[in-house]
Amino acid sequence: MNFIEKHSKILAVALCACACGPVLSTVYAYETQPGWHGEGKNRSYVLESTRQEATGLTEINDELYYFDQDGKLQFGWQTVGNDVYYFTSEGTAATGKTSLQGTTYNFQEDGMLLQGWQDDGTYFNDQGEQVKASWMEIDGVKYYFDAEGYSVTGWQDIEGKKYYFNEDGSMATGQVTVDGTTYHLTDAGELKTGWITEGDNSFYYNENGEQVKDQSIDIEGKKYFFDANGVMLKDTTKDGYTIASDGVATETVEESAPVQEETQTQAPAQSQEQTQTPAQSTPQTPSNSGSNNGSSSNSAVQQPQAPSNSGSVNTGSVSSSAIASAALAQVGVNQDCTMLVTNALKAVGINFHGWPSDYASLGSWTSNPVPGDIIIYSGHVAIYIGNGQAVHGGWNGYTTVVFSVNCSNALVGYIHVG
Repeated sequence: MNFIEKHSKILAVALCACACGPVLSTVYAYETQPGWHGEGKNRSYVLESTRQEATGLTEINDELYYFDQDGKLQFGWQTVGNDVYYFTSEGTAATGKTSLQGTTYNFQEDGMLLQGWQDDGTYFNDQGEQVKASWMEIDGVKYYFDAEGYSVTGWQDIEGKKYYFNEDGSMATGQVTVDGTTYHLTDAGELKTGWITEGDNSFYYNENGEQVKDQSIDIEGKKYFFDANGVMLKDTTKDGYTIASDGVATETVEESAPVQEETQTQAPAQSQEQTQTPAQSTPQTPSNSGSNNGSSSNSAVQQPQAPSNSGSVNTGSVSSSAIASAALAQVGVNQDCTMLVTNALKAVGINFHGWPSDYASLGSWTSNPVPGDIIIYSGHVAIYIGNGQAVHGGWNGYTTVVFSVNCSNALVGYIHVG
């Protein structure tokens, strides 16, 4: 009795502990029981393997969840390491293509946000937004994605402009060849038409953007020629056209033999030698004989005499340039070819008139002509003025004109007077 009285307090505490032990064990057992604990957003999960609350990314019943370091379940956008996830209102990670507030995102099967190129040719930007019906510049290269989100290839009309995309979807610029036809695309990728100049060369692209090659075309009423590489021709001749330095081609006029009216002439009075009848068509009889001192009739056309070729002609030392200048001064005058040459020679004091071949007696043959030299043809004569040009009389009747050295009469040679 004395023992109980003395230790009553100890016994009371012991009896209390014995009574409370089962309750505390029950509470602890509940808190460490595997599975979900809490409600709504205040939930946690106890792992069966460790009897500890889950933290970080945790897969539960084939669904991925995310818990913070205190074991609380997380929702919405979450960045874990370098990866981005989205957790729904149920706490599960979004997977596959998911629409969030009107924007399409794509998540991998493990819940990570899908970014960059996909195997099917689609593309997702840094925010995971799929690019659709718009341009995208990736690593300095432009691409265009259609309404389904696929990168386009080949020719495309976009907002009224034409572009070309390579097989890998990249936008083409500069010169490209498609199915054997050459096109030019600007730095912005737009199909170019019209003229393009590169250095000294000019190229032309028609209304379809096709480069013109190895043909001639009319552009704004003017004709141009292009070689097999598409380069515009200039300063040359081709297919009966003379092409200027600006590329404009004009049809080369075929020069006919200067017209010399054929008349029967009476044999002139002989002086020292008898006049020879030329093999060519006979020029008309001039109004004067002898020295051809320049007096002319009122006729619009100056007509040559049948030459007498009397004596020898003293050519002395003459100025070739003066002969050329005198010939140029007669452009537009109505006269035949022999009168043109005769009148040009008068400027340097030479009085001579004859058939075209007779003018060879006034100098020596030369293979290096200078302006002022006489050009003798078969049945025609002219004055050389340089650069492949000559002054011709008797053009299309009796007009004096400047034209090419090459005419329909066969060229015999050049005579340097003096």
